[in-house]
Amino acid sequence: MWVVKTHGESFYVNHVTAELPWTTKETPDNPHTKGSIKFKECLLVIDGENCATISKLSIFDKVRLRNQRLGISRIIFRDYSFSQILKDEGARHSPFKVIHGACSTAYTVCDLLDSKMVTYLLLKYSDKFRILMPNETQYQAYDDKSLWEKLQQKYYTDEYPDDDEDDDD
Repeated sequence: MWVVKTHGESFYVNHVTAELPWTTKETPDNPHTKGSIKFKECLLVIDGENCATISKLSIFDKVRLRNQRLGISRIIFRDYSFSQILKDEGARHSPFKVIHGACSTAYTVCDLLDSKMVTYLLLKYSDKFRILMPNETQYQAYDDKSLWEKLQQKYYTDEYPDDDEDDDD
């Protein structure tokens, strides 16, 4: 087991992969460890097999982590009438963005800006939306214009494939 610490939390992982440079920090007075490895401006991701990857922190990651600390939740819903529910309930949210998914399904994604409102909406309308996780494509496409455009292009290609066959009828 390896111990990875970040922001006051300790994580016990089976393996650590570092994708960026690091330095050492000596702590001879610490009874638990005599030293540690330090990373700056990094993102820690622990996968389902309990393996940690330490990579460069992108601007998107910084925004996402700041939003999490502020209690902002990114949500996804299919029924556009839910946007009217958000309005009726007085929920503060970011702009809506339509993002296509599998089987030509269109989803609407936005950030809910008040954590108490998120709790209220989950209790009252849990069947109408769900909170997106940062590893989901729709979550990432909300911030990443090139990924959003790629999903749009894939939607149009899947929905309206080019007919390359000649019509000799």
